[in-house]
Amino acid sequence: MKRKLKNVLLIIIIIGIILTSLIIINHFIILTRIYYKINYEANIQNFESLIEKSELFEYQKYCKYRDLSGEVQNVSNFDYYYHIDRDLIESLKLKVEDDKEKFHFWPFYSHKLFYSLEATNESLIYLTYNNNSIIKAEYANHTEIFAAWSDYYENNSLFWVGNWYLNFTYIPFASNISSTIILNDIILVKMNLYYDYVYGNLGVETLRIDQFLCFNSNLQTLFVYFPLVGMIMA
Repeated sequence: MKRKLKNVLLIIIIIGIILTSLIIINHFIILTRIYYKINYEANIQNFESLIEKSELFEYQKYCKYRDLSGEVQNVSNFDYYYHIDRDLIESLKLKVEDDKEKFHFWPFYSHKLFYSLEATNESLIYLTYNNNSIIKAEYANHTEIFAAWSDYYENNSLFWVGNWYLNFTYIPFASNISSTIILNDIILVKMNLYYDYVYGNLGVETLRIDQFLCFNSNLQTLFVYFPLVGMIMA
């Protein structure tokens, strides 16, 4: 009887050691899926100043957006239309960093942040816009940099959806009819952010933003564009 009890206890101990080892191994595997990557890329002067101007631009103060019904609104009125700025980057980094300090059981758990800022000198780009929208931008060879999503009012007239800022001090004011102008010797900044959080019970949060800013040689902001985005939760 005692021998049987010892065997049972030994089996329980072995099972406990195996389960504990599997849980610990699982935790360290999950930790490899909790991280962030931030990349800055440019070969231009005053790059540090450019980063500051791009990430600290007062988007909510200056940017407007045209909603899905075609109405023009101020970005400051709607917090859930995300844009890339220093506050968003730091808050998402902090979430990932804090998560690495926790113990995780869910085997498919992951928490990732990818952010990049790329700046290039462009001798010429084409900007198509009007006074209430940015429509598209193209490189000198007419390759598309970005294009706003288009839709139609009930009367079948066309409008473009998205967030934008235009500095009419440096860009000619345009009528409601679209206008294409050439911008020479400018700095084009592309900001990309991807945040993916997969947690227990198959819950998911995903955020993806592609953002564009254009500066002149004196680092004055000429225009800003980013599409309407929101946090996708499932």
